[in-house]
Amino acid sequence: MDSAQLIGWVFAILFIGFFFLSLLWLRGRMITLDRMLDEGDIELLNKAGIQTEVLNHAPVGSQILPYTPYVASDVIKNEDQD
Repeated sequence: MDSAQLIGWVFAILFIGFFFLSLLWLRGRMITLDRMLDEGDIELLNKAGIQTEVLNHAPVGSQILPYTPYVASDVIKNEDQD
């Protein structure tokens, strides 16, 4: 194996190592974010690198439609009454 091939293999191994380390780092950030969301950690709003546009409090299973106006109403209408 000549020096050009050796340098090529070193670069390839370094690139693959960097790629897998990046994946591990991203996975760690996902785990941290999930943990903070589950705990309801308020520090999440001030954490660097996390952009918070809108806070939503909704029951589990709710669908959030972005940019849809929401009007809160305390009155419940009963359609069955005449």
